[in-house]
Amino acid sequence: MTSDPAVRISVPTAWSDVCGAMLIDLLGPFQQIDEEASPGEDARTHMVFYPFRHGAGFVPDEEILAALPEDGALRATVGIERVLVPGGWEEGWKDHFRPITIGRVYVRPPWEEPPSGDLLDIVLTPGLAFGTGLHATTRGVLELLQRGAPGGPVLDVGTGTGILTIAAGRLGFAPARALDNDPQAVEVARENTVENGVEAQVTVLDVSGVPAEWAEGATILANMTLEPVLALIDRLVELGVDFHRLIVSGILMGEQEATVEDAAAQAGLAVTERVHEAEWASLVIVAAERRARPAVQ
Repeated sequence: MTSDPAVRISVPTAWSDVCGAMLIDLLGPFQQIDEEASPGEDARTHMVFYPFRHGAGFVPDEEILAALPEDGALRATVGIERVLVPGGWEEGWKDHFRPITIGRVYVRPPWEEPPSGDLLDIVLTPGLAFGTGLHATTRGVLELLQRGAPGGPVLDVGTGTGILTIAAGRLGFAPARALDNDPQAVEVARENTVENGVEAQVTVLDVSGVPAEWAEGATILANMTLEPVLALIDRLVELGVDFHRLIVSGILMGEQEATVEDAAAQAGLAVTERVHEAEWASLVIVAAERRARPAVQ
């Protein structure tokens, strides 16, 4: 049996969601193994990444540590180990990917049965891209997307598996466009949109290259991390487009959330709605003149 080179990163379990979300762009998707805590010790989580499969190749320990939150107590406890994992590790997705319902949207892997009733059935094969619907950031965007009236163009920036593009298409948004700077993610997103019967244009493109005609009048979805979200706001200001709504996530509550609000305000935009889950914030941003009383959940 062949083996795949992997990087096993161990962190306190309380930090696992944050660290996983911040490392996935650098190292690709991962398998998560939770370790029961011994008496008097904190629980730990081991995240096994496959950067060579993701196309990242060898990533130095220093670069991995630099991608993590700047918390001295956390960094002192991070463990990084290079290991070989037997082939067939992709099956590990099945241990973690279970059907989930967010509003009218039902997300499931192909090995699970479709829903009963009027739920919108989305079948997703994660492959080597992020976005199964299980993460709080994805759930937050899907919830906020469904709060507004459906219809009109949608642009999914940093699409990953294409889950947000598919959900928007099934909810009635059109035309649907999506982009990601990772060619593997674009390939997975294209396959998933076709399998779900959603017509979408999915292309390899960076945030800095968002076309004006794609953003004009669109509901823009951006489940990324802080820096790409800020870069997207700058790009929209540079283009001078009149987008409908910007729904962002991948933002930590507190300092990062305040940074996004400040950037929006400086751009003449305003946060009108938000969803908080665990340590994550998902925000709706519109032109300041269209602001409404913020709703917090």
